[in-house]
Amino acid sequence: MAEGLKWMQCPVCKETLYWKIPKEALKDVKRFPAAIVIRHHDHYLICYLDSHLQLADTEAVAAFVEADVKT
Repeated sequence: MAEGLKWMQCPVCKETLYWKIPKEALKDVKRFPAAIVIRHHDHYLICYLDSHLQLADTEAVAAFVEADVKT
């Protein structure tokens, strides 16, 4: 798998950003493309990685919501 430093142009602010996926983060992924959420300044991006950990697609998050869980 193509582990290591990734780069992309942010679709929101057009800055080039560099990011790395922690080695253990995708060990239990069963299905690809896998969605990765990246916080960049005041916005969030969803990056989809293929089974070789290559960037397949990117989109800006429309809204960020933290859900409450009642047990």
